[in-house]
Amino acid sequence: MAKPRVHLTAREREVVRCVIKGRTNREIAVELGLTEQAIKNLLSATYGKCHVRNRLELAVFAMTSDILSRS
Repeated sequence: MAKPRVHLTAREREVVRCVIKGRTNREIAVELGLTEQAIKNLLSATYGKCHVRNRLELAVFAMTSDILSRS
């Protein structure tokens, strides 16, 4: 079965990479120079685009698809 096509922004891809590394929202915010609320908003949008419910599902989806290599 083909994976669904998902288009993430560059910032959303950065956040997904940090989630895969196990970073907390606060750590991601500091690393990317954003607020924690901005990270929560980005994660929420990314969950919706990827049809996942949480960080674990997002990490698994990202690692089993090619969403991080797409532009």
